Amino acid sequence: MNDRHIHHHHHFHFHHSPEARCEVMRRLESMDGKIDLVTEDTETIMATLEELNAAFAIISTSVDKVSADTDKLIAQLASIPPGGLTPEQQAAIDSAVESANAIANRLKAIDDKVPDANA
Repeated sequence: MNDRHIHHHHHFHFHHSPEARCEVMRRLESMDGKIDLVTEDTETIMATLEELNAAFAIISTSVDKVSADTDKLIAQLASIPPGGLTPEQQAAIDSAVESANAIANRLKAIDDKVPDANA
């Protein structure tokens, strides 16, 4: 197999006026300022993302707690036998209802703090 390499070399020499070179330098300096602004914006965005991730971690922990409370409530309700209720069973139901209301109130408090996505 025969490999051929063809190389083309082009040399361009432009001779610009001093005014044109000054304009190029002015534009380059202007771009440098814009790059600094983009860098600052990027740092701000990254800091905001870190704050957002921390907030999501807190929310996740809270949701896990609600899930655990819900599992506990379901277990309490499952332990109630069908038929007539003893005072202890009635107390268990009352406790389950109280837990359910507490969970509902906490979830509503969370929901009230967060604006609706459709608003």
